[in-house]
Amino acid sequence: MGLVNLEIKPRSTYGKNANRRTRSAGPIPAVIYGKDRESESVELDNHSFSVALMHLAGRSAIFSINGDEENIALLREVQRNPCTDEILHVDLMTIPRGVPVTVAVAIEIIGECAVVKAGDASVVMSLDRLEISVRPRDLPEVLEIDVTDMELNDKVFAGDIKLPAGEIVTDPELLVLNIKPSIIEVEVEEEIEGEEGEEGAEGEEGAEDSEGDEEKKDD
Repeated sequence: MGLVNLEIKPRSTYGKNANRRTRSAGPIPAVIYGKDRESESVELDNHSFSVALMHLAGRSAIFSINGDEENIALLREVQRNPCTDEILHVDLMTIPRGVPVTVAVAIEIIGECAVVKAGDASVVMSLDRLEISVRPRDLPEVLEIDVTDMELNDKVFAGDIKLPAGEIVTDPELLVLNIKPSIIEVEVEEEIEGEEGEEGAEGEEGAEDSEGDEEKKDD
C-alpha cells in the first residue's frame, strides 16, 4: 500500500491549557515517539489530518512524515471528545524502516457463494480484523476473503488466511467467518407457531368439556 503523507510541526507549549489553546487555533496537539527517538510534542493540521483519516477509510494508519518515506509513523491513538467527536489529541509511533510492526488489518469479504445468493444462508463474521506482523512497506490495505466457492456450514479460521507478506499474530484457531444456514430460523419459528396452535386447540377442547359438565349438572 502507498503511505499517506502526514505533515507535522513542532509544538513549543505543553499541558492541558496549552493543548486547549492549540485546538482553538486550529491545529491538533500530538506526540510522536519511538524506540530510538525521544518523545516530541508536535501539532497536526486539523483539515489535512481529517482528510488523511477519511482516505484511510478504516485501514491501518501508517504515515510518511512530512513527505519523507524514510520517516514512517504508525497511528497509535486518537483521543476524541465523546460528545462532539472533536479530535483532542493524537499519538504517533515511529517505525524504523524495514522493521516489522504488529497492526490490526481490516477483513473484507469479496464474492458471493451460491447458497447465500439463493437466500438459504448468510455470511456470519466473528472477526472483522486480524493482527499481523509485517514491514510497513508490505502492509496490505485489507485482507480479502473470497467466499465464492464456499458452501453451507463452511468456516474460515484465522490460520486459513494467506498473507501476501508477513505473518498472522492473531490466534490461528479463532473463527473469522462461517456460512450459516438461514433456514434454521424459519423452522424454529414454524415449530413455535405449531406449538401455539396446539395449545390453543387444547384450550378450546377444555372449554367445551367444562361447558358439557355444567350442562350435566343442570340436568
